[in-house]
Order: sequence, then structure tokens, then C-alpha cells
Amino acid sequence: MAIGAVTKFNQLESIILGDGDRQWDDATAGSCMFILADNTYAFDATDTTAAALSGVISAGDGAPINVTTPAIDDTTTPGSTYIDSADADWGTPVTITAKWIICVQPVTAGTYASTAKLLWGFDLDNSSGSASKTVTADEFKYLTPTNGWIKFT
Repeated sequence: MAIGAVTKFNQLESIILGDGDRQWDDATAGSCMFILADNTYAFDATDTTAAALSGVISAGDGAPINVTTPAIDDTTTPGSTYIDSADADWGTPVTITAKWIICVQPVTAGTYASTAKLLWGFDLDNSSGSASKTVTADEFKYLTPTNGWIKFT
């Protein structure tokens, strides 16, 4: 099982860099959230809100969680900026089956709804279109990639 690369939705930059939205490193709890979706969703970079998603796990062990310690790193590599945060951690012990981790910016901080703006996501098992990651009474945690989730150059 291989994890897919982090892929941005087309509107990522306009949301986290625009004046009308919260910036990525906004300290407000729940300014951005991680959500899980099952294998009924097929990633489409042109999707704009969570209303376009199918199979979102909205309650129980896989319910949406706040992105913690969001940061912008513009010093590690000259000419590059990294979007970083703490790991995506749903805790332990949990029982979850999911295909996608998707980062969203909810309209109301800390409250997931179908109006949440889509930022980026990645496939938890890209061996096939239906393959998913399942944990049973164990930890469900994904480590932030080295130098963050997204890189701007």
C-alpha cells in the first residue's frame, strides 16, 4: 500500500492568500480542518466545496479534526514557502476506514459543513481506485511530510 502525493485543489492559493478568507497560519482553533472520505469520492482538483465530496466521515472515530499548529515556513529553502502543521491525528484506539484525507477551511472555524472550502488532499492507498486504509482499535495518524504539506516555489 502506497500513500498518494499531496495534491492541491485549484483554489488553494486564492483561499489561504486572499483577503476574504483566514490565512493558513491563523491561530483560531479549527481555522482549517482535516476530514476523511471513503472510496466513493474520486479526487477532482476543480471541486471547490465539501458539497462536491461523497463518503465524508462526519461522525464517530473519523469525524473532522482541527488542523493544529498551522505554520508558514519561508526560511528553510530560499525562494520556497512551505505550508506546514502538526500531524493529522485522529487518535488511538480508533476504528476507521478511509480513502482520502482532505484539508478544508470551514466557513465557521471548528465546524465542518458542506460549505467548507477544499484546500488539498491525498489518497491513503493509491494501489487502486477502491483501496482504502483501515485501522481497527489502533492509531490513525498521518505524519506531516518533511517541509510541510504543500510547497510554493
